[in-house]
Amino acid sequence: MLTTNILDIFKNNKFYIILFLFFLLYPISLVFGPALIEVTIFFSILTFSFSFLLLKKKLFLEYSIVNTKFIFIFLFITICILSSLLSDNILHSLKSSFFSIRFVLYSLIIFILLKRPNYAKKFFNFNIIFILICLIDAYIQLIFGKNIFLYDTSTDFVTGFFFEEKKLGRFLITLSPILVGIYLSLNSRNINSKAINSLLFCIIIYFITLFTSERVSMFYSGFTFIILILFSSRLSKKYILFIIVPIFISILSYNFGVNKFDRTVKDTINQITDNKTSFTYPSTQHRSFMITSYKLFSNNPILGIGPNNYRNKCGEIILKDINNCSTHPHNIFFQVLSETGLLGLLIYVYYLYFILKKIFLFVFSRKNTDASIFFLLPILYYINPFFPSGNFFNNWFMAIGTFAIPFYLYFNEIKFKKN
Repeated sequence: MLTTNILDIFKNNKFYIILFLFFLLYPISLVFGPALIEVTIFFSILTFSFSFLLLKKKLFLEYSIVNTKFIFIFLFITICILSSLLSDNILHSLKSSFFSIRFVLYSLIIFILLKRPNYAKKFFNFNIIFILICLIDAYIQLIFGKNIFLYDTSTDFVTGFFFEEKKLGRFLITLSPILVGIYLSLNSRNINSKAINSLLFCIIIYFITLFTSERVSMFYSGFTFIILILFSSRLSKKYILFIIVPIFISILSYNFGVNKFDRTVKDTINQITDNKTSFTYPSTQHRSFMITSYKLFSNNPILGIGPNNYRNKCGEIILKDINNCSTHPHNIFFQVLSETGLLGLLIYVYYLYFILKKIFLFVFSRKNTDASIFFLLPILYYINPFFPSGNFFNNWFMAIGTFAIPFYLYFNEIKFKKN
């Protein structure tokens, strides 16, 4: 009887509802921890697998549309797995490379879900409320020193629902461009009022990221705002005036030392100028990671040392007067270089070039109002080689870094169909 009921759920396409519920809750899982992320992805893939077996003809048609777009990602994971198998720490590395495929599969599932009527709109409506709750909590913590759970981080930094972990900024600069992109893409009517609402939303995001102590996230938040200014100015030149707002906020926050924002700025300047003696970017510590990564790559140029193996191999490289070991090189380019070799690097550079080219063309086009550009921003923030970064193969970092991929594919496909 139970088996019959389960089969009826899938045969009547009710499995879409189950998948959609997991999809709605995914941003919440990003806040409340890796365990919830894994549960969400696992049951989504499990549900999809059952549905694929029962309805494979229909789902295969939807899957095949996007298959060619993902071929290089699957190839990259294949290279990573091969690199792990040939590494000196096979099991440790294989956990990172082999299981990375779950994020690609989940992206495919989201892509298929977005094709369902109004699913993108429902996702936006649900998660704009959630992110506003996160922002209210963050501002309460900024003003009163405690969040709505009366949690005191014992620091001057705003962390919101992430408590002791400094992830709020990364979460906001990833989810906010996705929500803005959906909002601007779903309906072209009232686009001017949508532009104003988006600008106000991004100002609220920008202000709170100044006090998260996540310096890279501060920059990304500002960059998102600039892209939005460019988008809006092509609707009306008056929107350029909004650029004054984040500049004004930054100056005031620095001068009045709000949540010691001035200290964050000064520490950053001291780090990249070697305490104001000379310009040194990246810092001495980050350069040691880069040098170590390059030497590890030189010893394993084709496939690298294996994903997530920097921590196991960095001790083999001795640098004078500085500790060059860490869990990862703190730079995506050098991590991919050292851990996946030339083969992995070629695919990484291909995607990086694709994204930078799209953004470059958008910035220097006077008429481009393609809102799908906002879905590329979180992906760029994930693979950006120019700033210090998290671990490319870290579960949370990969979960949040790949989330925008299906949105870009879906809305870009809609754009081509219209044309």
